Amino acid sequence: MKKSLLALAALTAFTGVASAQSSVTLFGIVDLAARNVKNGNAGSLKTLSTNGQASSRLGFRGIEDLGGGMRAIFWLEGDISADVGGGGKAAANANGSTADAMNWTRRATVALAGGFGELRMGRDYTPTFGGFSTFDPFGYVGVASAANVRGGLFGTATSGTSVRANNTISYFLPAMGGLYGQGQVAAGEGATGNKYMGGRLGYAAGPINVSGSWGKTDKTGAMVDDQTTMNFGASFNAGFATFQGVYEKNEYSTFNQKLLSLSTIIPMGAGTLKAQYTTSSGSNDYKAKQLGLGYVYALSKRTSLYTNYGSIKNTGSTNNTVGPRFTSSSGGPAGMGRGQTSTGYEFGVRHDF
Repeated sequence: MKKSLLALAALTAFTGVASAQSSVTLFGIVDLAARNVKNGNAGSLKTLSTNGQASSRLGFRGIEDLGGGMRAIFWLEGDISADVGGGGKAAANANGSTADAMNWTRRATVALAGGFGELRMGRDYTPTFGGFSTFDPFGYVGVASAANVRGGLFGTATSGTSVRANNTISYFLPAMGGLYGQGQVAAGEGATGNKYMGGRLGYAAGPINVSGSWGKTDKTGAMVDDQTTMNFGASFNAGFATFQGVYEKNEYSTFNQKLLSLSTIIPMGAGTLKAQYTTSSGSNDYKAKQLGLGYVYALSKRTSLYTNYGSIKNTGSTNNTVGPRFTSSSGGPAGMGRGQTSTGYEFGVRHDF
């Protein structure tokens, strides 16, 4: 009897140690906002929209300790459209349908990490996107984000790597003081606009964070040229406020776009005030000026209320039929004339779990 009890105790202890060496976490964000967007002569549209402060998502991540300081990591993350109870937009099915369906297109990766750094494979963010979005105080979403004036020259042929890329292999530097870096390649696999290579190098220590990144999407399929992106960003935390800025240049064929964004984040007790000014210039009247303002009030560590305001003045020629018309939200009314102003405001709730 004693031997049985001892064996059971040993098995229980072994199981406890094994389970302690690996973990799987369910996580996510639900973010919804009442939004109004007015696009010049196209009028205004009121919506209940997702992603005002952060992208709504559902994810699973897991870590297994392999010993010797090495770990295996997986990460699956997909969009949530909480306003309609949907998941991320699916690729076209055999019958041509593109109805909402849960997928893992935000991120789907497996990795090995240790003292050598991290080797990661799958669908993931590109280094050039990280180099830009890190210095956007609005998290690259909502009516005040610089995301609203980024791009435009890419078109459908080159938009595949502006944020994420499929079929990537990435290497991340190990912890070396404040130095950080990433290199990434993506296999085209016959798909237009997915053959990519890029990298990012930065330094973050104390109040300072600076980085530079570069990426190239090779000419494939319907593309007429390579598309390149280069950006530099920096932030400084002065205690009473954080000041940051980012400059980016995108080039594709005869098109180019230059972005400069300056912003500040001011803590105010349980609240945070954010302000950002962004200018866009380049060929074919890619000219716009955006002002973004926002306030976030934390009800707890996981729940917050927020309000944002954004205004984009398109300063390109009104008779240009090539340049873009930047708007405060892709969900606003269509048909705005060139050279007109788009404004948006939103009030929302964000909950992390």
